[in-house]
Amino acid sequence: MKAVAIVGNSDSGKTRLITALIKELNSRALKCGVLKKASEEVELDKEGKDSWQFMAAGAEAATVLAPEKIFTIEKNKAGQTLLDIALERFAEVDILLVEGGKKESAFKKIWRLQKVADFDQNKAPEELLAVVADESFPISPGYPVFQAEEISRLADFLLNVLEPLEPLAELKVDGRRVPLNPFVQSLLTETIKGLLRALKGLPESPQKVEIKLKTGEKDEKTGRT
Repeated sequence: MKAVAIVGNSDSGKTRLITALIKELNSRALKCGVLKKASEEVELDKEGKDSWQFMAAGAEAATVLAPEKIFTIEKNKAGQTLLDIALERFAEVDILLVEGGKKESAFKKIWRLQKVADFDQNKAPEELLAVVADESFPISPGYPVFQAEEISRLADFLLNVLEPLEPLAELKVDGRRVPLNPFVQSLLTETIKGLLRALKGLPESPQKVEIKLKTGEKDEKTGRT
């Protein structure tokens, strides 16, 4: 999965740009996902509905399976990031388009502007790849610039420059993702691959390896180990 965040001020055209990119990428037989970061609490469920009653009663999550859609509501876990959600929920898509998340360093970014005057180098997001604007820049801002209608050209650019989002190795402790730098990821991967080579009956080049460890300490809430 590749991912990019579309950032910009409110009403700058982020949603329109994402919608246009989805249509363009779908025309190329690519599966898209969208992850939106809201600055305020959003209530998509309706009071009185079954799912609303389940959550109001204290459920951690409620899912409704309909003929064509799956609707899930769950409580936001402390410390959960956009990257956590992206890796856990969107592994099956080819391209994940994130709306918002200007301060999320895990994602490369496209800055959506309406006017050239809105560009300020000092306010440029981290990990900025390019700028999309409604106007032409008379002087290069130091980044690739795309006009808002150049969707095909922008899609070509993203598919060419974006790297897969999935890390080479990841570590979770009690459900919390622990960031690993590239050196540690490589070291961990090669160590595990070495251990696997000593085992019989396994593929020579496995594509994915999952390991879960239990400390053996008793869970105080459930009494389980």
